[in-house]
Amino acid sequence: PLPISPITLEEKRQINKLLLASGATIREINTVRKHLSDIKGGKLALSIFPAEIINLTVSDVTEDPLEYITGPTVPDTSTFSEAISILKKYNLWDKFPKSAIRYLQNATPQLETPKGFGEFKSLVHSFTLIKTGTVCEAAAEKAKELGFTPFILTTMLEGESREVGIMFAGIAKEIKHYNRPLSPPCAIIAGGETTVKIGNKCGEGGPNQEFALSAALQLASYDKVVIAALDTDGTDGPTGVAGGLIDNSTTKRAKESRLDISEYLLAHDASKILLSLGDAI
Repeated sequence: PLPISPITLEEKRQINKLLLASGATIREINTVRKHLSDIKGGKLALSIFPAEIINLTVSDVTEDPLEYITGPTVPDTSTFSEAISILKKYNLWDKFPKSAIRYLQNATPQLETPKGFGEFKSLVHSFTLIKTGTVCEAAAEKAKELGFTPFILTTMLEGESREVGIMFAGIAKEIKHYNRPLSPPCAIIAGGETTVKIGNKCGEGGPNQEFALSAALQLASYDKVVIAALDTDGTDGPTGVAGGLIDNSTTKRAKESRLDISEYLLAHDASKILLSLGDAI
């Protein structure tokens, strides 16, 4: 946390909530947060020098950029100008606390996050212990053990969760109809960071849960297809649910329980219906 003065902790919470609901990518979110923090974007390292720093990092950001996964103790390449552009891109400029807007508007080059550590550069040692692709590789290995032909589609999947869920279901349909890109039994594996843009109506859920429900709507008539969407952090969005596990019985059971999946998606209330159906992970 440690927001830059004069931003309060409560305002920082509000800022974080607005960013997470905007549909911005994690890199965009972190660009803004780094420029409103007294420790992020390499600033913590400045307080540690001349002591030596060893960064041991587990990555959950596509392409594993150190400045976005080890932010407080590595140099930053993002700028105030980029942070301002991101707020305007997602129509957040007029919604942010005035203290944050004033700080960004009046920021001088001297207040910019450190772009290098100069004489202390040799004192920073960074090691990425687990990369984002590792979980996909492990999933592929396990799938092979279980008798499935694995295929890692991408480790850089991005986009609005519901739309990406439709796309992923489309790949399953292609396999069922035309045996491409693989023939069953197979496992299509992807990793990345999908997003959800939230309007005025919002229940409880997260991007992986919306991904799963969106895919379920497309696969109502397709048997022997299962899609799991889960967050490697163990929690998807601000919930206690990691994701969803669906097949063609999901929509059937929802109808029998008089639950409308589309309504829950529109209300961004994915957790409630997944838990009701027993399809939450």
